[in-house]
Amino acid sequence: MEIKSEKIGILGSGAWGTALACVLNKKKKITLWAYEKNTADQINRYKLNKVFLPKIKIPNNVNATNNLKDVKECKFIFVCIPSNFIKKILMKFKKFYKKEMIIIICSKGIENTSQLLLSDIIKKIIPNVKLAILSGPSFAIEVAKKKPTAVTIASKNQNDAKKLATLINSKYFRCYYTNDIIGVQFGGIIKNILAIASGITESQNLGSSAKSALITRGLFEMKKIGLAYGAKENTFYGLSGLGDLILTCNSNLSRNFVTGLLIGKGKKIKEITKIKKTISEGIINSKTIYKLSKKKRVEMPVCHSVYNILYKNYSVKKTIEKILSRDIKKEN
Repeated sequence: MEIKSEKIGILGSGAWGTALACVLNKKKKITLWAYEKNTADQINRYKLNKVFLPKIKIPNNVNATNNLKDVKECKFIFVCIPSNFIKKILMKFKKFYKKEMIIIICSKGIENTSQLLLSDIIKKIIPNVKLAILSGPSFAIEVAKKKPTAVTIASKNQNDAKKLATLINSKYFRCYYTNDIIGVQFGGIIKNILAIASGITESQNLGSSAKSALITRGLFEMKKIGLAYGAKENTFYGLSGLGDLILTCNSNLSRNFVTGLLIGKGKKIKEITKIKKTISEGIINSKTIYKLSKKKRVEMPVCHSVYNILYKNYSVKKTIEKILSRDIKKEN
């Protein structure tokens, strides 16, 4: 059976999935899938997501569900699930997939076990899938409050990219498009690791100059690893690269930045994951990027330092001293 309408489906009712439900085309029916049944019931009854996005009124064109089957009549499927759960959920969703669907990955991450980008994971589950990536500097709460935001949609099919940009675009949620799905994904992955580094820098009171240096050299690392895996250089100077990096390295609304603050104050990963409701993708991804950089022999001192602090119990102070005492070299 073909899809006759252009309904929108959103997989994941966390802060980002709920925020998208609030800003996407009000003229279209939106089905918001929640992992927890009580979350779906709460959204339908009160038009609120009290756990992940409290005080934000959810529009009447949004209907929540706990059943993946209810999303099968939607043409546009926005995936807002934490990266480490995407494989599990998409395996279940596969039986409802139709060839007319376009799947838009809104999550930022990489699978640790396979070290595959999310786009590659979904292609393995659903061959010949129409796929796009949505990324850029955006906090869920600000998007939901209709604060001006600009994002990027990436698809190898430029007709799909333009169509999705038109679908997403509004006067407060502007959307550009590109065909570099690899670069857009690497930008979203690396910026989370660098945001942890930025939080650590902040916690140590190293100053604005140090943070500026961190962001600049971090961008260089982002570009190097991205190019090594087939990305386009210009992508890293756009919204999904530099734009997202500036945002997440400078705000307490960034859960990765806050994670860095806590680590810099002596908290361990297990302690942080217990007290936080949402997952800091940078914690998981720092391990995977460490492995990927070693494969391609890409030098990434800032990202590797985060990995060493998180997983090898390196001292924050000594790690900073080590970075500052590295040999003098040409900037680029």
